[in-house]
Amino acid sequence: MSRLVIRSLRKSFDGTDIIKGVDLVVENREFCVFLGPSGCGKSTLLRLIAGLEDVDEGQILLDEDDITDLPAVRRDLAMVFQSYALYPHMTVRDNMSFALKLAKADNATIDAKVGKAAKILALEPLLDRKPAALSGGQRQRVAIGRAIVREPRVFLFDEPLSNLDAALRVQTRLEIARLHQELNATMVYVTHDQVEAMTLADKVAVFNEGRIEQVGSPLDLYRRPVNRFVAGFLGMPQMNFLPLTTANGGYTLANGAAVALPAGLDAGSGATLGIRPEHLVICEGDDARPGVRLDGKLTVVERLGSETYAYVDIPSIGTLTVRAEGDFERGAGRGVCVRLDTTHAHLFDAKGVAIHHP
Repeated sequence: MSRLVIRSLRKSFDGTDIIKGVDLVVENREFCVFLGPSGCGKSTLLRLIAGLEDVDEGQILLDEDDITDLPAVRRDLAMVFQSYALYPHMTVRDNMSFALKLAKADNATIDAKVGKAAKILALEPLLDRKPAALSGGQRQRVAIGRAIVREPRVFLFDEPLSNLDAALRVQTRLEIARLHQELNATMVYVTHDQVEAMTLADKVAVFNEGRIEQVGSPLDLYRRPVNRFVAGFLGMPQMNFLPLTTANGGYTLANGAAVALPAGLDAGSGATLGIRPEHLVICEGDDARPGVRLDGKLTVVERLGSETYAYVDIPSIGTLTVRAEGDFERGAGRGVCVRLDTTHAHLFDAKGVAIHHP
């Protein structure tokens, strides 16, 4: 497998900049996820790497090989598409072996590679079926198997789970994770689903409007986002954002509650406080535990079994999302308070840049 290097890459369509100078390194055998909302440029970048679109500026390197201007067929990459892209008139065996036959590989090599891939993906009983006789998850495994038999230098995945239902998404996600461990391969994976990114990636690149906002491990990005965009995009439900005003050398919320931030944190005027749902606590009555107390009304309760999400309307501030235990018993319509622990809070300046401790 190989090390992928992207240098100052740019791409425009009809005068509109889509990729705006991207630099990125995907190390050998690393699982890198491109994460971002629709239209942010992540799939376009994957197509540039694959050779399905022409680069306007910049370089794409595989190890020391410059593949920027090579045709897709000569890049030694394998791409798995969202739409499966299987030949409907061919069996699973023929779909998986088609590229090898075009490359004029001998029958023994073809049989060995198809057999190995089919075993890895549990497709052995399905080799003589055609795509119409397969479920969505089975078709996606065939598409992945077709990539495996080519033994490429890098695997590229373009939102491969988007067409699957919830249960199959989980199952196939686990299969891709196991596949990476077994093949020890370099993989680049595009998705808008943060759960896929958090569970699969060694490294995540968060995209926004054609640029990379931050690159790092999933937990690094979750715990220390560089800006408000990354903080809000990672986490489900997303982080709560509370505008701050300056008063007497400190900060207050819109309802006048004073906020004591850890020493050394200062974002100036126009700052915003970010707090994740798991760092808020529902309280009642004369609860006097440490933290900022905010009184409000419980408006919606979402019970998911293992956990519950409570939505609390705070006057002058808005609705806060709080994660509670699965046995949370309070119902909508009750008056409650929310405790905000500022030791877990994130601070953003007026431009949305995160202010962290050194």
